[in-house]
Amino acid sequence: MNRKQMFSMWCGIVVFVVIGLGEATGGGAVVWYRNRDSTLMFPSLFILWACIIVVTAGLIYTFRDKTPKSK
Repeated sequence: MNRKQMFSMWCGIVVFVVIGLGEATGGGAVVWYRNRDSTLMFPSLFILWACIIVVTAGLIYTFRDKTPKSK
């Protein structure tokens, strides 16, 4: 992996962890709850996690080395 790919990967991991910790401590975004006193809407949270993974993978793929490797 080159530097840009590593940076993209670590940013994705940090965002994934921050979102998860925010939800675990109860300080998460209100949009992921049915109402303020209700439980967490897991399908919406899983969709958010999937979006983070897709964007991170796309950035890693975009920043790949485009020069062919010689054998």
